[in-house]
Amino acid sequence: MDTKHSRTRDREIVNRWAVAEINGAVSDLLSGKGLLLPDADSCIGYFYVDHEEGILFRIHSLCRRRPDTLPEIIHHFKDHGEGLIIISDDVGSYTLLSGEDLQNLPIVEEQRWMLYYEPEMLHTLRKRVDIDRFRAPVYFDDVSVLLFTTDKVIQPELVWVRLNSQSEDGMSFQGTLLNEPYSDYGVHEGGMLTVRLDEQEGEWVLVAEIDFE
Repeated sequence: MDTKHSRTRDREIVNRWAVAEINGAVSDLLSGKGLLLPDADSCIGYFYVDHEEGILFRIHSLCRRRPDTLPEIIHHFKDHGEGLIIISDDVGSYTLLSGEDLQNLPIVEEQRWMLYYEPEMLHTLRKRVDIDRFRAPVYFDDVSVLLFTTDKVIQPELVWVRLNSQSEDGMSFQGTLLNEPYSDYGVHEGGMLTVRLDEQEGEWVLVAEIDFE
């Protein structure tokens, strides 16, 4: 299994703070902006979901790690690390920070930039462990959906849908179709679909049914 692209790993790191080594990717980014400090061996950042790029790591601070203690912060970047971003696969060795760790570190709690990437309507969806098996690796809000119609002539087809909300009872979802279906279902890339969990032959699948009347 490619652990760098496992859904389990994605679930563990999304919306989490971590302290990571300054590896080649981080060093190149910071050096290119003249921001690499010689005393720093690690950085503190936040894993979040970007719909175009996947899961990203935004570097917030530079620090030194010490055995059996919290990292010593050397420098906070202005604007909470705006522009200091790498994809999650380029993050080297890291340790996720607990809530207690964060309380004991001088990190500003209000990160208003996160509101753009984590609107309230997505919070509930991202907590849904039962749909993790359908998520695209790294693209946490995108799920595979079986598209079918009441017209049995058209064969069911797997498509990708970006979820953006769910019903009050949690039984269905609204999302955007991300790819053009091969067959003519009457829906097209960029259109909205209603998706639901359905049990078929003893297995749960995400489905979107198109009703041809």
